[in-house]
Amino acid sequence: MPADLARVGEARHFIAWRGAIAGLGGGRLNDLAVAAEAVLTDVLLSVREGVLAIESHHDEEVFRISIEHPEIEERRLRDLERVLDTFLDGHELTQTRVVLVKRLR
Repeated sequence: MPADLARVGEARHFIAWRGAIAGLGGGRLNDLAVAAEAVLTDVLLSVREGVLAIESHHDEEVFRISIEHPEIEERRLRDLERVLDTFLDGHELTQTRVVLVKRLR
């Protein structure tokens, strides 16, 4: 989907629905939403255009969301890693990709 403010709501809904379908609820789903919002804000601050790729994967133990934008040259959101550490069970942060990990059990 295009990485612009008008379409970011679709990304938020996708992440929330996929998390709920995987089995997240209550505080765990809220924690994922906070972390995802921080990542989406970072992407919007870091790029002006391009395509935002979002994928989800889960098994019985772990739910993962991958958010990628190939044109990010510099992350603009300060303390993004601290936010991810606070709200997630794990994460992977690279220049162009973030993987959010939340345990289902």
